[in-house]
Amino acid sequence: MFGSTPIRYLSPSEEFYAKSGSFVSLTVTLRGPVDVGAMADAFETLLQVHPVHAGHLERSADGRHQVVVDEYEHEGMWLEKIDDTSTGRLPTQSEALVNLRLRTGEEQSELTLFANHALSDAHHAFALLDKLFGWYTDIVAGTGVGPVKTEPVPESLEAVLAERGIVKLQRFGLERFLPAMFAYELPPSRRNAGRVGAQSVLVPSACCRLSQQETQALAGICADRRVSLNALTAASILLAEWKIRQTPHLPVPYIYPVDLRFRLTPPVGATEATNPVGVAMYLAEIHSGTDILDLARDIVEAFRADLAQGVIQQSFLHFGLEYHGNPPGLPDVVMATDGGKLPPLRTPPDLVVEKYALDLLFASTSAGVDMYSVGTFGGRLMVTYHSHGPEPERYVAEIHKILAGVPSRYEQVTD
Repeated sequence: MFGSTPIRYLSPSEEFYAKSGSFVSLTVTLRGPVDVGAMADAFETLLQVHPVHAGHLERSADGRHQVVVDEYEHEGMWLEKIDDTSTGRLPTQSEALVNLRLRTGEEQSELTLFANHALSDAHHAFALLDKLFGWYTDIVAGTGVGPVKTEPVPESLEAVLAERGIVKLQRFGLERFLPAMFAYELPPSRRNAGRVGAQSVLVPSACCRLSQQETQALAGICADRRVSLNALTAASILLAEWKIRQTPHLPVPYIYPVDLRFRLTPPVGATEATNPVGVAMYLAEIHSGTDILDLARDIVEAFRADLAQGVIQQSFLHFGLEYHGNPPGLPDVVMATDGGKLPPLRTPPDLVVEKYALDLLFASTSAGVDMYSVGTFGGRLMVTYHSHGPEPERYVAEIHKILAGVPSRYEQVTD
């Protein structure tokens, strides 16, 4: 008989994701030959360095989840054909917390890393993917991996904050939404009911990818006007939402996670914690004459104010373990997460990473998933809309239109 070893119970912030069976999915499209054996060996090394991810979650009698590490080996990488029209195999948190799926083809392949959200956010998952490709490249080159050191179990957000003396305050950001609560006669929500099931499945999504030229033009405008590309993209999302909603008198509430890794003292390493994030909030008062750059600056000013007052750092300590949708009487909330500029993955000379994609998986939610993810990879800005609601393609098309029109509207000042 094989045994199992309980590691620890999940903290409230981790339980938030375990209750919905949430996974982060990172997929890279590859052009060139992929050595299946070398990739399997690199994945085995990843699990040796991060053994907690080879474990799984078990739910105790009181409903809480705990991380359990098995004494038998992880089943290893899943191998499929890229021309298979099915969704492909998907992960289950009762079996493993990290899985790797390789779908091979003659010219292209797809590699997907699934990371359970209770134990890793997107930053954490990308760090795992980066290590995987580094080891794979070394194995293919013949240099091998060499000795590796096992990393400890990542800490929870609560532990990270407690170690740095950050405690729960009276404010947590929702105060910014108070002027909009119960103040309007709201149309029916575009969101449908959440999904309930035992198996984690992909949340439907649509994505727009700006070209390198479009992205460079936007970056130039941002540098000239001293506004971040992150804030400009957030403003474009809010303007698109405002336009499509066709309720010009209603404000648009905006919520977004803030990576605290480099905003805490001491800083937190990429894989040292599970989800070291805070939550920022902003209420967008938009009208027909709203300037996108002014909106972007206002988002940044609100963020800086809440960060300086410590509101964002402790914000997640206020949230419960279930997401039930919007607070009563509030217009539909826009949620977005921005991964920033993603570094290139190290690959052998004959293997090229053509495309990167982020997806979300949920087994059950009390409300439909509805959020955006943003990132820049290979010099191209991409905005993905993950939504159980109707017509996600319509939203990303409008966002693309708004962003693509910025350079022609705001000519870059040059010497």
